[in-house]
Amino acid sequence: MKIIFDFDYTLFSTKKLFENLKEEFKGSGVSDKLFSETFQKSKGAFGYNSENQFKLIIEEKPELNLKKLKIAFKKIINRADQFVYPDVLPVLRNLEKENELILLSYGEKKFQKEKIENSKILSYFNKIIITQDINKVSDLKKILKEKEVGLFVEDAPNTLYEAKKVFPNLITVRIKREEGKYIKEPDNKNIDFVIRDLEGLKKIINQKFFF
Repeated sequence: MKIIFDFDYTLFSTKKLFENLKEEFKGSGVSDKLFSETFQKSKGAFGYNSENQFKLIIEEKPELNLKKLKIAFKKIINRADQFVYPDVLPVLRNLEKENELILLSYGEKKFQKEKIENSKILSYFNKIIITQDINKVSDLKKILKEKEVGLFVEDAPNTLYEAKKVFPNLITVRIKREEGKYIKEPDNKNIDFVIRDLEGLKKIINQKFFF
């Protein structure tokens, strides 16, 4: 079976990445306030862009060293595997044996690629797609046939809603981690299961609830 995973707040703690970047930038002279403000302002049409943030920081504090900021950023990105949730690797190891695992992540391509490559989970996936379609439907059409049974694990409820509209046989699983970006958004009728971590997914698959 094809099992499609989102990345941020599903497999990867973007919150911990943000916190570690903020702490590392502090050593380069960037205050918490300046980091948070420029982090938000740096977001383009598809999310965070590190080059935009560097530019905004230097505009605000031209005395800072751009090269030092880039080194600080690289240092944290190189440790991205430390921000993968602890329940992820055991479940991926278990599922990869009998399933086709696909990673479908939304965001700015360069930043997403850096995170994913340094997360050290690439080997578990048959295919990795970085999309600029926030609802991911255009990319799901390349992965699934219209009536194909598959399983989609995602934290954004609206993405699951739109996916199920196009693929009625797709099993939609919303993961609601406490720190998740969409934690306060309600569930909807197109969500089949709600889990708190990937152990919950393992139970769904083992008990074959969707057959």
